[in-house]
Amino acid sequence: MSSFANETLFSSGPHAFRFGPWQRRLERREFAGVNGMVILDMGLRFRKIIQTGRLQGETVEQINEIIEQINDLCDGKEHTLVDNHGRSHEHVLLVRFETTTPIRRSRGFYCDYEIEYQQLP
Repeated sequence: MSSFANETLFSSGPHAFRFGPWQRRLERREFAGVNGMVILDMGLRFRKIIQTGRLQGETVEQINEIIEQINDLCDGKEHTLVDNHGRSHEHVLLVRFETTTPIRRSRGFYCDYEIEYQQLP
């Protein structure tokens, strides 16, 4: 079961993670009279993690409460993210959370969402 900051807010519905590549910063320097260039490796910066899924609940109030709890985790602090396979990813910031559909009714209530995280090295 996945979690973020020890909160299992996403267990109500299906969700998936897409882990992007690590971003590395390189400085390129050129010098007059010298062929080629010098490339300085400035190290790893971050990698982007995208989570998409669906929040489900029996009432609209339940969905709104989950949305509020997720928004509270967009606090600029590093947390631990545990993915669907039980792997832990440390130093993760929740950067963006948005619902991609309005709250709808079916066998209960649901809405789709997307979250962007940044993992720091």
